[in-house]
Amino acid sequence: MKKIRYAIFIGLILMVLLGIPFKAKAGGLSTQLGEVVVENLKIGHTYSLKDLANLSLIVTNNCDNKVDLKMEVLAPEFSELRNNSEPIPDPSWIRVDKDFFELSPGEKAISDITISIPNDEEYFGKKYQAMIWSHTVGGKGFVLAYGLKTGVIFTIDTTREAEEDTTTFTKANLNFNLTPEEIYLENVEAGKVYDVGKRNRLTLKIVNSSDLKTTYKLKSLNAKNSCVAITKGYEDAPDASFLKFSEEEFTVSPYGTKEIKMYLDFPQKKEYRGRKYMFVIYASIPDQKVVAGVYSRLYASVK
Repeated sequence: MKKIRYAIFIGLILMVLLGIPFKAKAGGLSTQLGEVVVENLKIGHTYSLKDLANLSLIVTNNCDNKVDLKMEVLAPEFSELRNNSEPIPDPSWIRVDKDFFELSPGEKAISDITISIPNDEEYFGKKYQAMIWSHTVGGKGFVLAYGLKTGVIFTIDTTREAEEDTTTFTKANLNFNLTPEEIYLENVEAGKVYDVGKRNRLTLKIVNSSDLKTTYKLKSLNAKNSCVAITKGYEDAPDASFLKFSEEEFTVSPYGTKEIKMYLDFPQKKEYRGRKYMFVIYASIPDQKVVAGVYSRLYASVK
């Protein structure tokens, strides 16, 4: 029995070292905030995303057991950089007001984000990116950690703030849900339009949880053009335009729901057959000073 336990323990270690996927029970963590883009911040100022745009980072424990959660601010790896941004020079520019949580099943961790820009003109016109890594931390015994990342991208203005400057930020509204968070499609045939709703009875749903009539925008993205890591076992979508929506921009009434149809259209090429691809679906509210959005993932196996 000891030998069996030892073998299982060694096997788990090898899975981690070799990168073999190990799924945590009940799916792990989820967040409503995939990416935030803030424009024209001034040097020498500190900005609260909660004050600017009513945005907080919210992470939900989807496990059946209690977890300890840690939020850490990191400089992104080169492969994680988006929108021609540079790694943030110092992760301490970004702070979360609370970075450790004990979460029961279904419980949410809520933390506010602040961005501080040093008072130095060398940062004029720069575009930086940071990552907030929300992850579980090990407890007693052998525990595999898992987590997710939120991208924070911001630009710095080319001038100092004038005394009479009364710059204001339009309040962002992230009071909406995009479901499902993950979509799996099998036997997608290249050369034919694959109607996801007809074949799988699946549509995207955006639920407006606010009391404001709100316009939303949908985009299909490659992982390389988002803040989402590619799921093991899948490749990045060869062309994000292969995934299409019945509507890309639309308005939803207060507390209303909108369903959007999805279509996959892979060209009839041998290079796509027998491969598995991941698309990123990005939903946001356009034309705001602070642009914030959420992600869903669509996985397609081409036959």
